[in-house]
Amino acid sequence: MEDQKTKTLTTRLVVGFSLGGVFVLSLITPLLFVLLVAAAVATATYELATAMRNSGWHVPRIPAMLAAFTMPFMTFFFGPQGQWLTLWAAIGIMVAWRWLFLIFAKTSQGVKASLRDFGASAFVMAYVPLLLSFAILLINRPNGTAWVFGFVLTVAAIDSFGYLVGRIWGKTKLSPEISPKKSWEGLLASILGAIFGGVVTSLLVGGSLWFGLLFGAALLVSSVMGDLSESLIKRDLEVKDMGDVLPGHGGFMDRLDSLLPSAFVAYLLSHVLF
Repeated sequence: MEDQKTKTLTTRLVVGFSLGGVFVLSLITPLLFVLLVAAAVATATYELATAMRNSGWHVPRIPAMLAAFTMPFMTFFFGPQGQWLTLWAAIGIMVAWRWLFLIFAKTSQGVKASLRDFGASAFVMAYVPLLLSFAILLINRPNGTAWVFGFVLTVAAIDSFGYLVGRIWGKTKLSPEISPKKSWEGLLASILGAIFGGVVTSLLVGGSLWFGLLFGAALLVSSVMGDLSESLIKRDLEVKDMGDVLPGHGGFMDRLDSLLPSAFVAYLLSHVLF
């Protein structure tokens, strides 16, 4: 049993460092980072849409994936206008797609069920590609590469410190009903990770120590909420992981959960305080 745990941890660390290396390489040029985000959100969107469909929520997967891949590029080239235009166009196309399917498949479905499916489509688009597209707005800001590196480093430190300490020393459960593996010991380690990431980000972007602490604290809250939110979604959908393409991690959706709300928070802080 101990050997299995060690093997799982080793696999998780190898995959995690590999993903980190790919991320760092993508910062060579902003457009390469946009491509990485587009590929990640398209895969994560497909995973979430598939999990929802398996639980009876009919979300058109192909239009959702294509729209998710397109949104980062539209955001990069056209800013917030392209970001929101893509969102509303995607929702409209997905609603029309589902409506046409019901007509041509001659499938009978009540109004309540149809509205539920339309709402699920809107939720998928807003939850995954829209939230992470704020990282694209962030890299378009002055010193944007430093901002993105600091934001991802902070979230990674929060997740990694919390996971490692919680796995080894975690005894007191944080929220057993929502996420049974989370512990208060892991949360304390995540706080240290937030301080570390926030201070490094502050140094990179030329902010004060107080800004670094504020940045770390804000991303700590958004990261924990993002993690717990996905845990709630997975519990409702009755799945352990959203996918299995990343050994030791699950799917892309399982890796992006903390980054999704944190991208918005990081952009907001950079926009308001700088």
